[in-house]
Amino acid sequence: MKTQRPLRGIRKQRGLVVVIVTIALLLLIAVAAFAIDINHALMNRTKLQNSVDAAALAAAVVLDKDGTEAQADAMARATLTKMSTSAGNSELVFDVSDTANIQVQFSNDPIIFPASSYSSSPDADRYVRVVVNELDLESFFFAKVMGVTKRLSASAVAGPSPGGNACNIVPMAVCEGDDAGTNGYDAGVVYALKIADQSDPTMGSGNFQLLDFGSGASTVRDALAGGYEGCVDLDAGETVDTKPGNTVGPVGQGLNTRFGDYSGGGLSATDYPPDLYVKQTSPTLTDSDVGSTPAWGYDDYQSDLAGGVCPGDTTNCKANGDAERRILAIPIVDCSGATGGTNSFSVTAIGCFFLLQKAPNSNGGHTSIFGEFIEDCTVKNTRNNGTNTSNGPHRIVLYKDPNSEES
Repeated sequence: MKTQRPLRGIRKQRGLVVVIVTIALLLLIAVAAFAIDINHALMNRTKLQNSVDAAALAAAVVLDKDGTEAQADAMARATLTKMSTSAGNSELVFDVSDTANIQVQFSNDPIIFPASSYSSSPDADRYVRVVVNELDLESFFFAKVMGVTKRLSASAVAGPSPGGNACNIVPMAVCEGDDAGTNGYDAGVVYALKIADQSDPTMGSGNFQLLDFGSGASTVRDALAGGYEGCVDLDAGETVDTKPGNTVGPVGQGLNTRFGDYSGGGLSATDYPPDLYVKQTSPTLTDSDVGSTPAWGYDDYQSDLAGGVCPGDTTNCKANGDAERRILAIPIVDCSGATGGTNSFSVTAIGCFFLLQKAPNSNGGHTSIFGEFIEDCTVKNTRNNGTNTSNGPHRIVLYKDPNSEES
């Protein structure tokens, strides 16, 4: 007797395969549709950022030409309108009258928005921040089926670049580096800001990377704490003179005020406040760490503060502190042709370094002073009247938005 059961089993298996293949195809289509939606959002996010960048730059140009804030605001909104009508930007529809979701803010400091106080004087450095919030985009495929509304936001800060007259510097110097980054320095890398061993011939025998800004321990101590009032005019090709000798104690006493350490020297928190957050990298750095990435550095410093570490961390947070006092603006010089004794070097740039740990107060351990190179900075170095100015040649440039990680 013949039976049809095997044939019916094969037909059932064929039907199951069809179902599985159909489900797999539907999943692939859904993934592809979702990927298209993501790509669509990312593409328009880039277009939105470009539009906001252009608006901020246009508004900053108005201010740089002694225009008013009202004129700059109008220019920013007009630029957004023009960008939305450009080829490929049809989905960027801005309601420029919407002051809630399109904001134009002003400040005299590129890292403080909104500013608690602001000078609209044409003689002041004026910066503009343009913010676009919750811009709706049309959803395609998967996102549309799921009822997801895509909203994008972007911001940009623009203003005058630092001019040739740089003040608030620390009276030390570092030679032009050999790395691939800015002036031979790579961001996020440890460098020795002041050597401990005079056998290092970088600046000539007996030079420990201090500038000759006056004699006497008290002068050195005050200057390294932030009392140095000198400026460097990069446009004029200024030179600086080095100071022979190590002067370890006064240097350490001055720099360590930034960590809230006032032992020795008679310095006070009133004149030289500490940084707001004084956590140090660990383990303690040595000369062998030069060229490496610190275990805890400037990015961690920023993220900890942004995460609200202060005032909760009573060990490392200073109630009377100023954030970023640990950032040092140091002249970068051309050390070619260095000899022993006092040298005169041409300043080629100003480098920004984050002080990673306290400076030594004695030379017993032959410890250098270590800093992490960062690309740019607005320095809170001193309590005197030295300020960076945009006098002389300068450009209108974009700055990193302090309130956004994506700008």
